Formats: sequence, structure tokens, C-alpha cells
Amino acid sequence: MRVEDLPDDIINCGEDEDDETLFSKTLASFGEVLPQAKAVVMNFFEELDPPLFVEDMRSKLQNMLYVGFLTLSIPLPPLPPSENDETGCLSWLDKQKSTSVVYVSFGTTVTPPPHELVALAEALEESGFPFLWSLKDHLKGVLPEGFLERTSDIGKIVPWVPQTQVLGHDSVGVFVTHCGCNSVFESISNGVPMICRPFFGDHGMTGRMVEDIWEIGVKIEGGVFTKNGLLKSLNLILVKEEGKKMRENAQKVKKTVLDAAGPNGKAAQDLKALVEIVSS
Repeated sequence: MRVEDLPDDIINCGEDEDDETLFSKTLASFGEVLPQAKAVVMNFFEELDPPLFVEDMRSKLQNMLYVGFLTLSIPLPPLPPSENDETGCLSWLDKQKSTSVVYVSFGTTVTPPPHELVALAEALEESGFPFLWSLKDHLKGVLPEGFLERTSDIGKIVPWVPQTQVLGHDSVGVFVTHCGCNSVFESISNGVPMICRPFFGDHGMTGRMVEDIWEIGVKIEGGVFTKNGLLKSLNLILVKEEGKKMRENAQKVKKTVLDAAGPNGKAAQDLKALVEIVSS
């Protein structure tokens, strides 16, 4: 991890306790309390974390148990019939070429500032890649004038998408994301490379894992969306050889998750240990 990956609340925290944010105070409290816990349950798979990190954390905690992605059922269920998707996303994706689509979404709580939305739109238009963008209706007015009309043949913008199903579709080639954990878990489980634009909390640290540990994506150049920066990342993943390697790595990480979620994975053992702790 680098300093730039850490939450701003920690980096900018002053010496005066009154300057501390609720987030930084909460993390400090966690640091004091967690070693006292009988068990710390991780919403993750041990097989995805660096072994030295796992070893170090286990030396500080009484019990650290990795029980897998709590928000997903692994292996993921098969995609439903496209005509059953009321958003029309799956039917639209059916018409696109394999691994060609740029999927853009920043979850339910993150909204990039207007100038970044404009840069993102300009990059999508100039790239010529087909794109599916989850964007609230009230934000469409921020987009460049005429953008919706000019890109109607290659793009689809909807206020909400069935994200896990979209990421599981063969036509999706890259996921432009804020690096929230649930989004990253869904992308990993479907073997889709990522372009990360972290915003707050653990986003930067997760983005560093995506780029430098798993090597299944990149953090956006300069940390914010610019037209040229996003174009560079899109071409890297969808056109260049480096992108092909990232896609191969993403498939390897997906297999790691499938194996880790199986009966012989450590998650099954840790879940059993958790049940025993709770039962006792």
C-alpha cells in the first residue's frame, strides 16, 4: 500500500483529537478492540490475500476467519433468459461482440463530480467502444450537449442495472468502477478486468490490490477521470497485449474464488470453526 491509497480521513487527520473524523476515530477504536475479539470474521477469501498479510494479521488477532463473499453465492447462478430482464440490458448485450463492452457504474452512493462525468462521456464517445452506463436520470443533464443522440447506436444508459448478471455476460470486456468491495467481488467472480477510480474509504486500497496484487486492472491515471486518461486505460485493457494478460489473470482469480468457495477451500473450514465458536 502507498500513502495515496489510504483514506483521506487518516492522512489528513490532525494531532488535535477535535480534528479527527468519525471514520478515523472508528478505525482507531477497531484497532484497540479487534485483538480482544474471540473471532474476527472476514468477508473475503484467504486465497486472495497476500500470505504475509494473513500471517501478520493472525499474529495480532485471537482468531481470523475467512468465510468468503457474504453478498454472493459462489458459483454464481446461470444468467436468466434475456427477455426476463426488464431493464433491457441483457438483450442489448446479446447484440454486442464478445468482451467488447465497457460497463460503467459507481454503485449506489458514489457520484463523480460533473467535470469527471463530462470527461468520461467524451472518452466513451471518442473510443467508439460499445458501452453500458448505469447513470441516474437526473445526471444526464450534465453530459455534453448531443452526447446521447451521437452515441445512441453504440451506447445504452439506464438508471439501474442487474450488475452481477451484466458482469456475467460474455460481451462485457471491462468494468469502470469506484472499487467498492461488493462491485469488485462481483467483477472478480465473473473474471472481468477493471478500471478503478477510487473515491473514499477502502476504495484506494482495493484499487491497489486490483492493479498490483491480482494484476486484473488499473487505477485511473492521476486518480481522477480525464478524457485522455480514460482513453489510455480503455485501449490498454481492450486492445493491447497487456489487457489480454489482465483478462487471463482475471480468469485465474475467478478460478481461485471458485476453488476457495468449494468444499476443499479454507472458507468452508473457517465457517465450521466460526459455528463452533458461536455454539460454544
